[in-house]
Amino acid sequence: MIKLIASDLDGTLIPEGTQEIEPGFMEILEELLDRGYLFYAASGRQYANMRRRFGDFIDRIGFVCENGALAMEQGRQEYILEIPWEKARAIAQDIMSFPEAELCLSGVKACYICPRTEWFEHQLTRVLKNECVFFKSLDDIGDQIVKIAMYIHDFSENAEKIQHFFTEKYGDYADFVCGGNDWLDMIVKGSGKGLALQAIMRKKGLTPEEIMVFGDNQNDLTMLELTPNSYAMEHAGQDVKSRAGHTCASVTAFLRDFLDGRFSG
Repeated sequence: MIKLIASDLDGTLIPEGTQEIEPGFMEILEELLDRGYLFYAASGRQYANMRRRFGDFIDRIGFVCENGALAMEQGRQEYILEIPWEKARAIAQDIMSFPEAELCLSGVKACYICPRTEWFEHQLTRVLKNECVFFKSLDDIGDQIVKIAMYIHDFSENAEKIQHFFTEKYGDYADFVCGGNDWLDMIVKGSGKGLALQAIMRKKGLTPEEIMVFGDNQNDLTMLELTPNSYAMEHAGQDVKSRAGHTCASVTAFLRDFLDGRFSG
């Protein structure tokens, strides 16, 4: 019997190229919660950004943030995986050495950026509406770093070489995976959304058969592999679909069927 549902945001609940959760989902979410299901939004986004997306539901759901490095529920920190500062600093310096890459260091308090372009600054502060702190020197940052990501300009031309560089240099420590919308996300080995969800499952006494998850990209793999009730979006790459138990076209439509009894789990 399903007791907990977790879903990725970008490319899953938030259609590619937009910043809004797909129409009709909030009504489904309210019905899920009223019936006693647990729901966790699981994203590479920061906690403050995710809270804004869910309005009146923020004290009724949980948040797996920063690709699983931070989990929050009712304002409480349920889980954190900090990147040691010296490691974070070295990786950040390497990212900044690529002119095609924009660095985003996510801390508990804010995300830290040093924009190379007005477009990137606008994207982080006005479109994504992250809580951003601008830095001139990495040594000015005084926060626990939980995630490192890079936006790649001209992604199709530049991402492969940059991904290869970081995999070669830091592959024993972390994976560098596509996070959607032209981002490469760093995920520390043995971490990810799946590890954070496992910590939550232990606290709540849940088994893999009692959860259901949805995702569409490489940063969802640890979550999709966690349960037989995992759904990759139909537009996902084959590498993602092959690691999920099933596929679906729309989380909202699927959960409508689930609530109406057209799914047994």
